[in-house]
Amino acid sequence: MSSSSQTHFLPILTILFLSLNAFSPPLVSADKKLVVKVCNDDAIEDRLECIKTLSDAKAMAAKNVNQLVGVAMKEGAAKAKKTLNFIEEMMKKPNSPAALTALKTCAKVYRYCIDEFKTVAPELAEDAMTANYDIALISPEVENCVKALHAAKLFEPELMKGNHELFYYASLGYGMTVKLS
Repeated sequence: MSSSSQTHFLPILTILFLSLNAFSPPLVSADKKLVVKVCNDDAIEDRLECIKTLSDAKAMAAKNVNQLVGVAMKEGAAKAKKTLNFIEEMMKKPNSPAALTALKTCAKVYRYCIDEFKTVAPELAEDAMTANYDIALISPEVENCVKALHAAKLFEPELMKGNHELFYYASLGYGMTVKLS
């Protein structure tokens, strides 16, 4: 290759590289950047689980933190509803008085948590501090269910999983909204 063809080759290669770089999609989309930014905040306890939770199509469609919080809280409400249905089915079966009392306590807790998860997004648009406060109240409520189950010696794996999910989504929602308030 002559020196004159090398001098022409370098600018052409540079232009080709820049055009490919400019017109190809970024490695991390803007929506993924929002998820990563939110999940890497110090207020989020489990960053990897946060990224996993918020990697579905609905979360990726969120354009801002408020919409992302809404998606996460809807998912929390859906998981809580699934466990509430399980609790209600268990209540229909023969149980000891202590187990029935624990299940009633848990059903009340789950209804409360579902309502709280559903109100966070609309509340966030009006008053972020109130939304954050309401999310903070979920974990102590879940503790009431945990204590009732323990007192009744009712260690049903599905209920333990449901309580773990409630704690997780409450923590996630709190972490996502704490800096907005």
